[in-house]
Amino acid sequence: MNAKLILSLIVFTPIAGAFILPLFTPISRKTRNIAALILVSISVILSFIALPRSISDAPLQFNFEFPLGFNFGFLGDGLAVFMAIVSAFIGAIIIFYSFGYISHYKNQTEYYLMMVLFIGSMMGIVYSTNLIFLFVFWEISGICSWRLIGFYREKEYVIKADKAFLVTVSGALFMLAGFILIYFQTGTFDMIKLRGTKIPDVAVLLILFGIFSKSATLPMHTWLPDAGVAPSPVTSLLHAAVLVKIGVYVFARLFLVTFDISFFWHTVIPVIAGVSALVAAGAALIETDLKRLIAYSTVSQIAFIFLGLSAG
Repeated sequence: MNAKLILSLIVFTPIAGAFILPLFTPISRKTRNIAALILVSISVILSFIALPRSISDAPLQFNFEFPLGFNFGFLGDGLAVFMAIVSAFIGAIIIFYSFGYISHYKNQTEYYLMMVLFIGSMMGIVYSTNLIFLFVFWEISGICSWRLIGFYREKEYVIKADKAFLVTVSGALFMLAGFILIYFQTGTFDMIKLRGTKIPDVAVLLILFGIFSKSATLPMHTWLPDAGVAPSPVTSLLHAAVLVKIGVYVFARLFLVTFDISFFWHTVIPVIAGVSALVAAGAALIETDLKRLIAYSTVSQIAFIFLGLSAG
């Protein structure tokens, strides 16, 4: 199997397959559930196949040249494959656990569609080499999270799902503005061509809005405790497994691998991360609701990761 086929299957099998899942429901719920698990498992298996190449000098890669810097391509380097394996494998476990957990609830087909689509969007984020396509997959993950948090249709739960959607999507729009500034400076969105490029502080600030909103970092963290109204498998996916790690991955991909940022940010970001870690840990200490406690703990631990990455 060549690089183009492997990477394309990893990303597009769950994305395309998610929209086929409703066709399995008339056959049987069990068939639909197993199909959802298989779609995600394909991404896991193929990411393991890509692992040996990811730690070599010739990782899997392909790229299509399009005008105006809109190159489309995937890169399976060590960072991408590691995140893909962890995300897809835990996602597969959560889907398997969901077989029993949501078996007596309504909207099951939507649930599995959004779960599989979310994992597919995560694959797109970690393997993309173009800032615009990264943003597209980023927004798909936000839509999936919105529907999964609002799985129960009570008004209170829907409001909290809307809050999560508005916070993360608003941050993403700021991030898109940062990408556009970089494009005006360089003429390309291709992250491979942009490696080592010095980007303006305004662009860094705008991108950080998107990263911190998705990873629930202070002061844009309040949506994550409220997201605990989702079913427990969804809470696991959001709090502990995949969603909030998207921000960490993109931070590492952009600010450690791709761009050169000023020393100023290596001082500011650790301070923000340190404050976020302490505040969230304090909130967890006085919280009595288990899901909210886990959420604040997650915010704190994510901040520690940012602290380590930003401090070098």
